[in-house]
Amino acid sequence: MPDRPAAAPTTAPTTAPASTPASRSPRPPGQPRSPFLAQLDDPARTLDARPRPTPCVLLLSRACDTDLDPVRNLLAGAGIRTARLNAEELAATSLTIAPDRRTVRLNGRELTPTVTWIRHFAPTALDPAAYDRTAYDRAAYDPAVLDRTALDPAGTPRGAFLRDSWQAAAAQLAAISGTAVRPDRPGVLCQLDLARRYGIAAPRAVLTTDPHLVRDEFDGPRVVVKAAGHHFVEPVPGRLHGIFPTVLDRADLAGGPRPGPPVIVQEYVEHEAELRVYFVGGQLHAFEVTKTAPADPWTAPDRLGVRALPSPPPDVAAATRTLAAAMSLRYGAFDFLLSAGTPVFLEVNPDGDWRWAERRTRTTPVTVAVAAMLAALHRAAL
Repeated sequence: MPDRPAAAPTTAPTTAPASTPASRSPRPPGQPRSPFLAQLDDPARTLDARPRPTPCVLLLSRACDTDLDPVRNLLAGAGIRTARLNAEELAATSLTIAPDRRTVRLNGRELTPTVTWIRHFAPTALDPAAYDRTAYDRAAYDPAVLDRTALDPAGTPRGAFLRDSWQAAAAQLAAISGTAVRPDRPGVLCQLDLARRYGIAAPRAVLTTDPHLVRDEFDGPRVVVKAAGHHFVEPVPGRLHGIFPTVLDRADLAGGPRPGPPVIVQEYVEHEAELRVYFVGGQLHAFEVTKTAPADPWTAPDRLGVRALPSPPPDVAAATRTLAAAMSLRYGAFDFLLSAGTPVFLEVNPDGDWRWAERRTRTTPVTVAVAAMLAALHRAAL
C-alpha cells in the first residue's frame, strides 16, 4: 500500500480578533486630526480654573480703628481687595502662612499680601479666655476649682504664649508682603535727639523714675510729664486706660519713698500755634490744633479746635520730610509747636489717627492720601 502523505502539523486553534469599530481604528500615520478634536491639543484653549491666591492689601489693627473704614471703601472702588485682622477677634481667626509661596490662608481665603499695614494691632487686646471658655466659666463658678488664676487668663503662661505668638505672626505677615508699613519708631528721647542732630529745634527732656530729682534740669517755670511708652495701657482686654501728657509747675514735681515708673519730663515750650502734620507716602497734610490741655483730643474732644491748612509752613514741611526720611517712615503723624515762628518738633507717631482732625474740619485729605499710598504700593507689588 502506498505510503500516505504526511499530515500537516497541528497548531492550537486561535480566536479570530473581534472586529474594531471604525471610530476606534488607529489613525494612519500622517492623517490629520479633525479640526474639532484638534482643539483639545491647543494650549490656547486651556483655562486654568484652579483657585489662585488673591492679591490684597492686609490691614492689622483693632475693631475700634474706624480710620481704616473709608480707606477700604476707596480701595474697593479702585478694584483693590483688602483683608483685615483685628486684635480682638484673634480667637476666631484661622491663619496659615506659607513663606515659600508668600501666601496666606486667612479664614478660608487664599491671599497674597501685597501690602501689610500694622497699626493698632496690640496683642494686649487678645482675650485668652475666648480660646477656652469652658475652663474659664468652670473656674468662675465652681468653688471646687482652687486655681483662680484661670479667672485672669492674660496673666497665665497660656495667655502670655498666645499674645507672644500672635505678635510673631504679625511680624511674619509683614515679612512675606511685598511692602510693610510698620509702627516701628525710635523712642521719644531718640526722636528728639535725632531732630537736634538735623538742626531741628526740640525741647529738652529726660527720662527718670524720680521726677522731683530733675527739677533743676530745666530753666522754665513749667514742665510736661508724659509716658515713656504709649498713652494707653490695657490691663484687661478691651479696657484701655489713658495716661496723657500733663503740664505741671516745676515745683510740683513730686517724689516718694521709692522710685516710680520711668516717665519723661520735658521742658514746656511757650508757643503761638500747635500743628499736626501727616506724612503720607511723601504727601503732607497739616492741621492747626487749639486745645486747653494736652489730653483734650481724648478727654474733651468738644473743646478741641482744628483748622485745616492749605499747606504746612515751609520750615515745618522741610523738618517733616527730613525726619520721615531719617526714620524710613512711609506714614507718620508729626507734632510741632511754632515758637516765635520757629518750628519745634515734639514727636512722631507712626500709627497716629487722622479722622478726628478730618471730622472737625469736614475734610478727607489724609484718608484720600492713605488710600492712594496703599494703592500705589499694591500695584507696585503685582
